[in-house]
Amino acid sequence: MEAFLNSSDELHGFAVARAAGRPTGSVYPILARLEQAGWLESRWEDEHPREGRPRRRFYSLTSDGAAASRAVVLERRGELPSRRSSGKLRPAMRLITHWGNAW
Repeated sequence: MEAFLNSSDELHGFAVARAAGRPTGSVYPILARLEQAGWLESRWEDEHPREGRPRRRFYSLTSDGAAASRAVVLERRGELPSRRSSGKLRPAMRLITHWGNAW
């Protein structure tokens, strides 16, 4: 999630995978779940910038996603109390805490 917080622009899925240091096969399902949870919005690229390359899907944080992402990043850095202590994590939070510091 830090990749989104550190960028004012939309990010395509491969850029997110590269920033997270994870394979795209594991990142794209996570992006889909975060979008379903309301943390991300996405759109397909309108044109092919280069011949032979498929269109890219661009992702951006929603306002709820930005607030939640900041909290997750601060928690990971040890600057917030752990949400695990409450035992009540939203589905997207369970996903993020599962992947640890990759985001």
